[in-house]
Order: sequence, then C-alpha cells, then structure tokens
Amino acid sequence: MKKFLFFTFLTILLLVGAAGFLGRYLLMNDYVVFIESFGGGVLTVDSLNTEGEDNKYRVVCKFNEPLTVNINPERTSKRYYDLARLIVNGEDVTDQVSMLQYKTHVTKKMSIIATFERVDAPTGSTASTSAGSVRAPKITATNNTPYLGSLGAYNLADPAIIYDEKSNYYYAFASDNYVVHSKDLINWTGKTNYFDTVITDDAALALDFSQFKSVNAWAKKHGYDGDLKYSSPTNNRKVLAPDIIQWGKTTYLYFSLCKEENHNESAIFCVSTTDLESAISEKKWKDCGLVLSTCSDDSTKANAVHPGVFEGADGGLYMVYGGYFGKGKLSGAIYLVELDPKTGLLKEDSSVNMTGDLISTAHGKETFRAGTLLADPGSVSGKDKAHGSVISGADMIYSDDTGYYYLLLTYGVPERNQSIRAARSRTVTGPFTDPAEHDLSRFESTSARNQYTKGVPLLAGYNFDKSNSGGVSYANVGKASPGSPTVFRDADGNWFLGSHSEIYFKVEGVLSTGTNAAKTAELDVDAAPSLEVRRMLWSLDGWPTALPEAFAGETLSQDVKTKHMYGNWDVIVFSRNEETDISKMACNHSQTVSIIDSIAISEKNIARSTKASHLHFSANTDGTFELLLDGDTYIITPAVCWDWELSAGVLTFTGTAENGNVVWGKKSFSSKMGLYTNTFDYLLSQAEEETAATYRQKLKKIEGNPTQAQIDKLAIQLAREVLKEN
Repeated sequence: MKKFLFFTFLTILLLVGAAGFLGRYLLMNDYVVFIESFGGGVLTVDSLNTEGEDNKYRVVCKFNEPLTVNINPERTSKRYYDLARLIVNGEDVTDQVSMLQYKTHVTKKMSIIATFERVDAPTGSTASTSAGSVRAPKITATNNTPYLGSLGAYNLADPAIIYDEKSNYYYAFASDNYVVHSKDLINWTGKTNYFDTVITDDAALALDFSQFKSVNAWAKKHGYDGDLKYSSPTNNRKVLAPDIIQWGKTTYLYFSLCKEENHNESAIFCVSTTDLESAISEKKWKDCGLVLSTCSDDSTKANAVHPGVFEGADGGLYMVYGGYFGKGKLSGAIYLVELDPKTGLLKEDSSVNMTGDLISTAHGKETFRAGTLLADPGSVSGKDKAHGSVISGADMIYSDDTGYYYLLLTYGVPERNQSIRAARSRTVTGPFTDPAEHDLSRFESTSARNQYTKGVPLLAGYNFDKSNSGGVSYANVGKASPGSPTVFRDADGNWFLGSHSEIYFKVEGVLSTGTNAAKTAELDVDAAPSLEVRRMLWSLDGWPTALPEAFAGETLSQDVKTKHMYGNWDVIVFSRNEETDISKMACNHSQTVSIIDSIAISEKNIARSTKASHLHFSANTDGTFELLLDGDTYIITPAVCWDWELSAGVLTFTGTAENGNVVWGKKSFSSKMGLYTNTFDYLLSQAEEETAATYRQKLKKIEGNPTQAQIDKLAIQLAREVLKEN
C-alpha cells in the first residue's frame, strides 16, 4: 500500500511538472495569427507586431494571449462600408462583434477573415464631425505612384522659402541646386536649377561656377583641381542648404559648399539679384563674394554650412550657421554673425563677429572668427555621433508680438531621428533657453541624452496610427526626420514653417525611403526627402507650435465649438525630455483619447484606472481649449485641416504645456471607434452599480453598427452621471 501511494504521488508530481513545462513551452513560443480583410475596410490589432500588407498580414502572439481585433470599415462622405462577416478559425462570429471590436484569445493556427460590403450611410451622418471645411488640393504624383504625404515637392532637402512680390510667386530653394515655385504654398511646380550646370567627365551633372570669381578663388586656395571638381564624389559641386532674403530692392541668396563629407572645409557665399524670376530662368546672379570659410583643427566646432539669414529687431542683417562634420568626435556648433546690408558680407567692427574661436584655414590666407556661439552640441570622449547630439540646419526669427528671438534647430541624424526644436532669447546673441531655462550654448552632460532634452519640440517624426484605418501603405510606419526649418510670413502676416521630412514606404514588407539607389529603383518613385509647409501658431506664453497637417489653404476663423471636440482623437505628444534612439528610424506614435463633456480619457488613463474626477477638458473664451493629458495641462488650438493620407477634411488641434511638451490631435470620421468599448468599460467601472446597469442596457441598443452621433450622445450622458456620482 505504501509503495502504491508513493508511486501514485510520484506520478502526480511528474504529470504536474510535465503540464507546467508544457504550459511554459506554449507561453514561450510564438504563434502566428493570420489576418485578412476583403472589401472596404481593414482589421488591426493593437500593440502587436504585424507583417505584410494592410489587407493581409500576420501578428506574432503568445498562446492564449488576449486578442482584441479592431474592425475599421471605410466611411467617408462618398463611400460607406459595413462589416458583412467575421470568420475566426472557420466559424462565423459576426454576431459577437461589439462596438466594432471582437475580443478572443490566441489559439494555434489561428486565422481571422473579415468581409466588408458597401451600404447606404445612416441618415444624418456626415463625413466629419469637424466645423468648417477646406478645399481639396490638387494632388499629383510621378510615375502614377500615389504621393504618400503632403503635396509639396519631391526630393527637396533643406528648403528656404521667400515670397517675390514682382512675380507673385513663393520660391523654395533647396540643396542640390533645386528650386520650385508656388502661388498658394500648396501646389509646387516648375522644378529647375537656379545655377548653371555642366557635364563632368563621368557624365554627372555638376555646377558651373565660372561666373562667380569668389567661388573660383576659394576653390583654388583649397586644393581643387582646374575645373573645380571636388575630391569627394558625394559632394561634387553640390550647393548645400541655401537661404534667401529680400533687402530693399535687392534679394540676397546664400549657399554653402563643402569639399569633403564629414569635414569642415566649407564656405558660405553670397550672390544677389534685383529680379528674382529672371535670375532663376537665366541663371544670372551678381557675385557678392565669400562670406565665411572654415577649415580648422579640433579646437573649434565652426563649420561654414547651413546659412540662416534674418532681420533683427534693430533693423540689422544677421546670419546663423553651422552643422555637424564628424572628424572623429561630435562637432558642428551653431554660431551667429552680423552682415552688412549694403554688401551682404560680414560687417566690419561688429562685436558679434569679433567673438568666438579664431578660424585658421589650412589653405589660403583667410582669417575669420567663428562669431557668437548660440548652441553647442557637446562631445562625448571616445564616442561617435550615435552617442551624442547632432545639431544643424538653424534658422532664426524675431517676433514683434512676443519681443523674443527664436532659434530653430535641427537635432539628430537624417533618415533616422531628426527633429526641429526651438529656444528663445530677448537678445539676438542669447542665451537661448527653453521653458526649463536650459541654455543651448552650454553642454551639460556626458551621456547619450545630453542636448536631446533641450528645446521645445516643434516638429518630430510621427505616425497617426489610430486614424489611418489602413488608408495608406505606411499606416504602421509614418513620417520621420523633419529638418532644416525655414520660417516666413505671408502677405497677411500669417506665420508658416517650412521643412523637409522623410516619407517612408512599405514595399513587400520592406521599409524604404527612396534615398538609397537600390530602394529607389524598387519604389520607382523619387520621394524623400520632401518639402512640407505648415501653418505656425503661437501659444499663450509665446512659444511656436505647428499644425499637424501640411498647409491646404485652411484658416483659423472657423467657429469650432465644444460639441465639435467630442469624440475619439488620434493624439501624439512630442516630449521635450524624450530620449531618441539614434540608431533607427524614430516616429512618435499616437494613442486614442476620448473627449467626452468635461473630461478627456486617454488609453493610459484606462490602463491605470485613473479616477474620472482627475480628468479634465474645458473651453476657454479665446477659442482655445484646456486639455489635461497624462499629467500635463495643454492649451490647444483647433483648426480644420486637410488630411493628406485620407484625402478628407479633418478637425485637428495643436498645443503646448508649460514644461515645453507639444501635443497634436487629429479627428476624422473614419477614426477607430473601437476604443469606445474600452471607454465605456472605464466609465462603467467608475459609475455606481445601478447607473452601470442602466447604461449597459442602453449600450446594447446601439451595438453592432453605431453612428458617431449615437456614440457621442450616450458617452456624454454616461460621463455626466459618473462625474455627478464622483
């Protein structure tokens, strides 16, 4: 009997151990769920890795893991689809769909197939709950490939935009000798060169600088050969990062040349014209001369690239310049010099120009001082650019309304993690600080974070994950690396921010930017980097902020009421203190926020079961709103914009918090409504038992295919009940 009990006990232990091992084995191994959709809609799964096309892909899960499938029918003013069937592992579970969500657990060899069918839109529904409208821009593309992003212009890096009253055109000058023009800042056409080109021995286009004696003289002193061919093929006579300004009847165009990549043997030149349109068409400019040249040892961080020219509050002409140039360590600070408006060159006896390191050029007899230091990227001993700040592409403006100078910088590495940040100062020479009073001219850390925690993040890589509804092929990828800001005003005094950004494509599951030769051939489209122009607004405390969508002729005069703000929003936060991984593409991803009556419920609030009484949303008397989001209070300004990804009008907002964080929001009729299930679950959990039971019954009556108006109405009623009880 004892032996029997012993062996029975041993057998049970072995079975329990085997079961535990098997359970752990199942949990440790990945299972693939195959997801397909047909017709006018897509399925998405939150917080899981997806592979494949938008309508046929897979997610990697663990066995028995909870799985929430969000059902996204296409719904616009002209096209309205509904879910016809949802098949899971061969079983029709359509009747189990609640509020456009289906919840289950992962099984082995799991497949989910959805079929959508076109139906009539519910009576009274509209394409958007937005106030106002914008005109649909004329969207064009090359090679019949859809342009995934704002219209702008293809392959334009480092833009500089100016309005020419004589021709009534806006001109956008860019690196690589490109210029385009526009009447409306939306449709850019007429792509051409602003300097002459010649054919080199290797049949590549190069710049013809024969008309500019200053360029020829500098090139000869710096070791160029007879036809000015540079030693580095990648920089063979390329114009880098131009800037342009109109001064009286004269227009000054500044541009930089760099002899070798990752070296500061560079120079900034100035040419001018009194007739911009003819100067571009005839390629004829007046040679003003050499502005600044650098070619020094490691004792200075000056690099004569990326000129940014502006008028100061004193009526003087100034230029910021500088950028990364490697040389084994982090280099490339931002400096300020003063220019002579009569010549366009450095102003003599200027105190601004007499400060800074002395630049000892390796070739020739030029002697310059770097000027006043405005921003220092620092350097980390023994580390490359992946372990420290990289700054470049600066621009500066002065605002009469706020009494501040604003320094806008490009942080980060192209095609990776570039972002545009701003700091301000009462004086043109600084110091330039952010809301936390961090001085950009002081390097204060030896860690990988250093300068990336400074400045107000005006624009960074982003992806509105929630509202795309599979409408674009980069729905799970996004836009990245905005850089080289150019700030200007139109004839009506409205502020605009121009920049370039990388547009990322998904081709057969492979990410590509179009910048690599092999990838460009694969995509058959020249698409990155591309020019974008946005309306730029000002916060109540005097910080610039940009609208989430590129300009499409929108104004800020629409009467956006509180009721228009109710519903689901796709929200992105650009955090000032966010550490960026320089080794990969960086995009700020969104979360869904439900604005209901006087509260705003985020996905993080739901996950943390935040008390409803701790949530807040309200309207101000000046057309702005106050939004409490994940611990920060933002003052947000709404605007009706054109959604370039979904080709529809959409209500957006932009705003800032006191700590310098920036928030963007986008609301569209086709946004994912499934979160309302979670929102209702959250509100029900906050309600008293009797109230919760009543609203569960009301919820059942609109399940399946609710309209946005039905959801908003019920959500507002429940939110008010919860707030009363709390």
